[in-house]
Amino acid sequence: MRPKIVLKFGGTSLATPESWGKVLDIIESKRALNPVVVVSAVGSTKNRAKVTDLLQALISEPKLGPLQEIHEGLLESLGLATDLLTDLWEQLLAHLQTDLPLEEKLDRVMGWGERLSARMMGAALRSRGWEAQDLAPEELGLVSDDRFQDASILESSLEPIAQKIFQLRGLPVVPGYVGVTADGRPTTLGRGGSDYTAAIVGAALKREVEIFTDVDGVATTNPNFLPKPFREEGHPHTIPQLSHEEAYQMAAFGSKVLYQKCLAAATMASRKGRHLRLTVKNTFNPDHPGTVLQGHRSPAGVPKGITALEGVPVLTVYLDREDDYRPLWRMVEELPGVRLLMASYSSGRASFVFDQCTAEVQQLEKQFPDSHLSKDQVLLKVVGDAIGENHEILAAIHQSIEWLPRAEGEVVPPVHKSPQLLTDSTFEIVVRKRHFQALLLQLYRQLFCRHELYCGMLGLGTVGSGVLYYQSHLADSAKARSQWRFPIAAVRDADKKREHFSGKLVTDPQQVVDDPRVDVVLELMGGLEPARSLILQSLSRGKHVVTANKAVLAEHGLELFAAARKHNRILAFEASVCGEIPVLDVVRHMPSNQDVQGVLAIANGTSNYILTHMSAGQPYEEVLAAAQQAGFAEADPYFDVSGADASQKLALLSSLIFHCWVPWQEIRRQGLEELLPVDFASAQRFQCAIRPLSCARRTADGLELWTSPALVPLEHPLASVRQETNAVALQLAGRDEPFTMVGKGAGPLPTARSVVRDLTQLRQMTALPPLQPASLRDWRSVVQGWYLRCSVTDQPGVFAAVATALAEQGLSIREATQIAEADRAHIVLALQPCSWGQVEQVKQAISAHSWSREVLCLPTL
Repeated sequence: MRPKIVLKFGGTSLATPESWGKVLDIIESKRALNPVVVVSAVGSTKNRAKVTDLLQALISEPKLGPLQEIHEGLLESLGLATDLLTDLWEQLLAHLQTDLPLEEKLDRVMGWGERLSARMMGAALRSRGWEAQDLAPEELGLVSDDRFQDASILESSLEPIAQKIFQLRGLPVVPGYVGVTADGRPTTLGRGGSDYTAAIVGAALKREVEIFTDVDGVATTNPNFLPKPFREEGHPHTIPQLSHEEAYQMAAFGSKVLYQKCLAAATMASRKGRHLRLTVKNTFNPDHPGTVLQGHRSPAGVPKGITALEGVPVLTVYLDREDDYRPLWRMVEELPGVRLLMASYSSGRASFVFDQCTAEVQQLEKQFPDSHLSKDQVLLKVVGDAIGENHEILAAIHQSIEWLPRAEGEVVPPVHKSPQLLTDSTFEIVVRKRHFQALLLQLYRQLFCRHELYCGMLGLGTVGSGVLYYQSHLADSAKARSQWRFPIAAVRDADKKREHFSGKLVTDPQQVVDDPRVDVVLELMGGLEPARSLILQSLSRGKHVVTANKAVLAEHGLELFAAARKHNRILAFEASVCGEIPVLDVVRHMPSNQDVQGVLAIANGTSNYILTHMSAGQPYEEVLAAAQQAGFAEADPYFDVSGADASQKLALLSSLIFHCWVPWQEIRRQGLEELLPVDFASAQRFQCAIRPLSCARRTADGLELWTSPALVPLEHPLASVRQETNAVALQLAGRDEPFTMVGKGAGPLPTARSVVRDLTQLRQMTALPPLQPASLRDWRSVVQGWYLRCSVTDQPGVFAAVATALAEQGLSIREATQIAEADRAHIVLALQPCSWGQVEQVKQAISAHSWSREVLCLPTL
């Protein structure tokens, strides 16, 4: 029965009796396929040297003891005859006595580890009932050229190899790594030689090859390039499938799972009309599908891996004339002992990347005064068939470079401008060594974790818990096109169990900022410090930030937004403005900066809750206490009831809408404390509702900004917004009625919804442009309809005095009424539109009278 598969087992698969057992089980599982087995030399362990090192040492000191000890120990553990290898030891000693050139003598000795493994494997298989036969390379016909230490099998050997194997009755066991010249001299096949042997046998038989190692396949990048926390999360991933070209490029730049010569065998097979299929698998996890390598081209434009060569030099020569390039190129070609990896020439600048920095390379630099040799750089390669056809991937690569964090004052770019190379299957750049780890991690995230977002959490209070609940119960990963991970969170009490959180709890927020896994920091702790410092550090470390902290943005927004621009990161803050209402998202997607002419908002849910219940007749103190008990108001309610909280939100919203920085302290504001039941009764009489409004309008004289309780006509959309609900009404150009959005302004899920919205849109956002100081219109010149309530001692002449004060300012009364109470009277006036400054003058004039107890002025829409 002819073989249907070739199985190759590397040194780690043959290092211990336990691993031999796994190998024999794998071979047994393939019995129906009548396999050919190729073996490497026995691998090293923690307490044992490499067989190849021991063999090389024999050249200078021919003592077989340590080598025999390793193999005899395995023979004993496997229950094989201890004299199984006696004749091979004798042949090895005979080779050591030969007087040959060093390279040829080394090849006679260095391949002996594979021969010993093949003899042992044949015996082990026979002990399990197989009819197995171990073959020497000269028996199989593995004829190579005479490039000792790095020989290649001749393509003419393929047919004889196939004929020999087809003639055998039992299972062939082939020593890898070794060949023989046409005149019978032993050779070795260089780095990855056993894989090469298996590929040659597969090409000869036109059969699939499975290469068993100690990893699950070819990884998207070298695991050692990634930080430990990333590796603990299961990164890098195994590549399911590679074309031969992609595998060649990965192997050429240091992917050690498979070597380039295997693909030379694949080329031989293709010339015989057969696509050689190679699968890299794990001896210790044989059920994993591994990485399949086949001749067919992969889907166009899909990145498969990132490889790198460290320690490469870059020689840059500045030339006065284009004619000088040809002699320079000849000098580069003639450099001995060095391989040219990349080269470019443009605008009098020639750049060359070599595989090593030799004395000859350094001497070449000295021959050109206007030149520079950058040593110890890193040549980084992104591999994927036809990635140049995928503009999204190219944009992601360039964005990764652009987003690299830089030290303060650093002007030298992290990546060499030239040479850069885009081929059919690679994008290659030279990176300065200090930026290599950061760039590789950024590329890995952009290319292979595009659908994963690692979120570090600063705070797991009401909002943070809401985000976790939303992610667990409501999030739609298909719609969001990403999976959110929460590996770490900073909390006050790390011992307290947190629902829906399975990551690491820490008490030091710095650990969240420093965690290399984290793509975005969720700042949900509130307050000014340490929130400000942690946001700045997160941005400087290349992390995006999503925050619900309006206070820190209102106080330090200019600094924080500037830091986001500097480090090419996003600072998202939808949840800081109006809870779940996506007003920032709506404004951001307006086609013109001039679309929004004005904003009216109910931006503080606590104030709206209080006013809703006061309108039903409940006293202020009672409603405030209920709001505190319900969690709508803080123990110190000043920021809510004074209008400060709403002013901070209005400042942020106005800064985004009108593209200028608005200091929240300069916004005219009025609180809730002076409101009385009579005001709500009067508002109803005027067909209005009192709502806590924040207003911003664009005028020729600057921005009008104020925050105050105001009378809103019942037909206005904001009049029906009650309880802790928020609302935003945008006045758009060319539209009479406002564009109104309503939503919850507080609570875990409403706020979490905005946080999650920011997370889903991070990659589509851009940093805020530089914000110039806002030009604010003097609040005294703001023209508005007014509600004026004068609480007075009821005595003759009071109303006349009030009318006189109004007349002195030229104000007109639209409607007036007087309401009597036991110890006072309330004169309530609805004024025609006039300036805030005029109303303020009236208020001061009335307040100066002895009969005046309180004067309240409220804007009226």
